[in-house]
Amino acid sequence: MIGRDLPRPISPVARHKLAGVSLCLLLAVCSGCRSLRPSGGEGLFAAKDVLSTSKIRGPLERAFYNEEDALTRGEKFSPEAMATVELARKQFTERQYPQALKNYKSIAKKYPESSIGEEAWFRMGECHYAMRQYPKAQDAYDKLFADYPSTKYVSDASQRLFDIAKIWLEVSDPVAKSVIKTVSDEKTVEAGNTPPPPSSSPSARYGLIPNFFDERRPVFDTRGRAKNALKAIWLNDPTGPLADDALMLTASYYMKKGNYLEADRYFQILRDEYPDSPHLEDAFVMGSHVKQMAYQGPYYDGTSLVSAENLKERALMLFPSSEDRPKMREELKRIYLLKAQRAWSQVQLWKKKDNPRSVAIASMQLILDYPDTRYAEMARQEIRRIDPRRIQHLPGMAEFLKSLPDSEPARPSDSEATQPQNADKSGSADGSQRGLPGI
Repeated sequence: MIGRDLPRPISPVARHKLAGVSLCLLLAVCSGCRSLRPSGGEGLFAAKDVLSTSKIRGPLERAFYNEEDALTRGEKFSPEAMATVELARKQFTERQYPQALKNYKSIAKKYPESSIGEEAWFRMGECHYAMRQYPKAQDAYDKLFADYPSTKYVSDASQRLFDIAKIWLEVSDPVAKSVIKTVSDEKTVEAGNTPPPPSSSPSARYGLIPNFFDERRPVFDTRGRAKNALKAIWLNDPTGPLADDALMLTASYYMKKGNYLEADRYFQILRDEYPDSPHLEDAFVMGSHVKQMAYQGPYYDGTSLVSAENLKERALMLFPSSEDRPKMREELKRIYLLKAQRAWSQVQLWKKKDNPRSVAIASMQLILDYPDTRYAEMARQEIRRIDPRRIQHLPGMAEFLKSLPDSEPARPSDSEATQPQNADKSGSADGSQRGLPGI
């Protein structure tokens, strides 16, 4: 009909496509689609392992079973490498440490940043430790921490470094148990690894003297290397059971050597970062002591003296049953006298500058703050020598001058206030022995 659209003819290309689709459908109907059905173990799903997840393990599970997945193992480790690993493990178990060390060195060089490379560095440290080559063992553990920050051997490596540090610092285990409280039984020195007696070699005491004969100690600076070993523990395993012990041992070492500023720094880290540590009381008591010992005198900065006073007062409040309470109270009295001495030094300073007004103000403040000290008596005598007409206009000075007694009986000089720092330093041996593992 005119005006009616006629159907368009199908092109040859479309005709061929339709024919192909029809043929595929016809074949699928005839075969019953058995190749697409999982029933009977036939078709594409005949291999049941393709869909099974029983052999798939995540990173944590692989670390727990000490292995990697098959794909990664096939990419990284050849059969020859695995044979070398098994041989090295066998040699290590049989205590053939030189042979195991040679194989582990080869593995660490060929397979860096891998699980067997991580194992190799740890086992190299263990081999050196077993052969009492402690400097090389420390180097291996440090390399392990540097290349594998999240290594699974962190606890074992920290234990070894702690033992090495005690050996180099010549700390025997019975003394360490009595003065350094441990958090767990894993921190005890293993049988057969008791630290040797103190060395008579000068190179063990003086870091600049080289050591060429004892392979148990480094060539230079034995005690410095020991401090580095302790530092590696609390830096690489800050939440581990040995971190607070390492800080305590380091602080005690500096305290024994008279480096009170460094000792104070480590005691403060221990107080701030490990409030649940069994060393907390010692960190407060000995920390306040080193702050007081760091005070240089009335003509130097008095911040450490004020900090020592505050720390002792906090320790008295936090540890009411501490056996060090009488000693801390005595030290607080001494700090009180030292502060009075500082106030008197200000009076002397203004007197040298011939400034009577400032002398009067400093004397009045000393008398008000420390009235029961001999420095207060000296300040009263000093303020009486000043002409009242020159200072009575100062705020509160007229009333203060009226309150002064006409004369005072002579009092004996306070020897503790005269030389408080020298007396404290001479008696520091008793104070520094507490908590020190015989360094």
